[in-house]
Amino acid sequence: MLTSSEESLKAEPITAEELKKKERMRDVTLLLQQMVEREEVTLKLIVDCLIDVGSINYANHRLHNPPLNKIMKVLVGYVKPVARMAAIFWLKRNLPTLLTAWLEGKVSFEPVPINKEEAVTGDIETVPMDEVEAIRRDLETGTPMQENNL
Repeated sequence: MLTSSEESLKAEPITAEELKKKERMRDVTLLLQQMVEREEVTLKLIVDCLIDVGSINYANHRLHNPPLNKIMKVLVGYVKPVARMAAIFWLKRNLPTLLTAWLEGKVSFEPVPINKEEAVTGDIETVPMDEVEAIRRDLETGTPMQENNL
């Protein structure tokens, strides 16, 4: 068991630069949260478009029988309000954090690894371990890194 004096020895000091970086990224997250709240109508329109495109793609990919395909596309119209509510709820909770992590990854030169559980649950703060290992391998071998397209 650690005592208070041992705990203080284990803590690493945070530099002023690190503190400023964390504070600025927290500011980005707060600004994105405000943007999501203000632009809820735009977010709903984006979700509606994605549901429409996704349902068409899903029906075309999974249902090769034309009558079933048409029925599936009609049924999506009934499910769309529920799907929209669930998507908006999820986006309001997760979009600022995910977008901040993505933006931080774009401006940082050293990707920080995360474990697979965070990647699966959506608690992403940086890039997955697989990508970090691929980047390190590319740097060591001198091969050009593959760019992620926006």
